[in-house]
Amino acid sequence: MKNKILSLVLVIALMALTSCSYIFGDVAEQGVATVVVENTDGSYESFKVYLDKLENKSEGAKGVLEHLNKNDDLYLEMVDSTYGAYVSAVGSIKESATDKMYVIVYTSLASDSYDGAPTLDYKGATLYQAGLGLSGMTVDEGVIILLRLEESPY
Repeated sequence: MKNKILSLVLVIALMALTSCSYIFGDVAEQGVATVVVENTDGSYESFKVYLDKLENKSEGAKGVLEHLNKNDDLYLEMVDSTYGAYVSAVGSIKESATDKMYVIVYTSLASDSYDGAPTLDYKGATLYQAGLGLSGMTVDEGVIILLRLEESPY
């Protein structure tokens, strides 16, 4: 009986550990990712992130943004909610619930988006509106993550 209980506990523990990859995005061990902030005047600020320097590799794009906030003087306000972390202000842009303007995240990885998602072009690269929370996004070598203000249709 003890062996059956121990086996069940091990199976549950393994299931919990493997399910983390569905909750938290993968981050490559090495390489460079680019984070871009589209300012309200349409200009861009871009930041290179060396993935081997990240302190938090367990939470996808959230760890990348935290790294920039800590090490590159990128102003960042992030809110943890029941649906995961979201950006309320970054660089010179800030959400305004009154004006229905929110910080929207785009990524160069179509796999982190959804069918029918809006796209935009950034320097010849197609970026897809993210369909995952920051912590669930994948960060691979060469990925581009763009943040911009957009008006909510709701």
